[in-house]
Amino acid sequence: MKKPWEINPNLSENSVKKLAGLIREVRDEVVDLHDHELGDTARSTGLRAYECLRSHINRASLDDDNWPDLGIVKSDGKFTFSINDVPVRLYRGTPSSPEERRLIPCYEALSQMSFMYDEVGDYASTVWFFAVELDDYKYVDKVTFTGFLNGTQICCWEIPLDASVPVLGEVNDDTPEPVKLPKATAKLKVKKEEEDTK
Repeated sequence: MKKPWEINPNLSENSVKKLAGLIREVRDEVVDLHDHELGDTARSTGLRAYECLRSHINRASLDDDNWPDLGIVKSDGKFTFSINDVPVRLYRGTPSSPEERRLIPCYEALSQMSFMYDEVGDYASTVWFFAVELDDYKYVDKVTFTGFLNGTQICCWEIPLDASVPVLGEVNDDTPEPVKLPKATAKLKVKKEEEDTK
């Protein structure tokens, strides 16, 4: 399959990777806050992750210095953002099988897609998604950027994510002073042979 930017040149590899990093970071932070004792469930954590992602993407779209190609197409309902004017949505699940209802873009996205026909032809109707797959502990395992044209998947690019290192405990800023040790002396050990006393 082609890469996203081979189908639509408005989608850049760096922009897609950067957004995937944001999705992973926010989702994993929400999972870290999961409190079973308080009453959190998989559903409450999933809803919180989605809402936090929406808030972060909305906020990032206002930061033209760091996110110049990110925009918001529809901020509520069928939350849709854009990368260089290409409408994009996100969901949790496998990249090859979004729910059928997700393949129906909102009116605002359809309107925006119509302006791209001169540049990319029929590919302007491609519905783009970030598909987020989770591991057994609900952390992000994979993020795939996928595109569907007339219900058929035409692009499926697994985004390489930087390895994350779990925090195991507090880091102490105070490092101990070095200790000077004397040099070790090296000598050969000689084995004495036992005399035969018989």
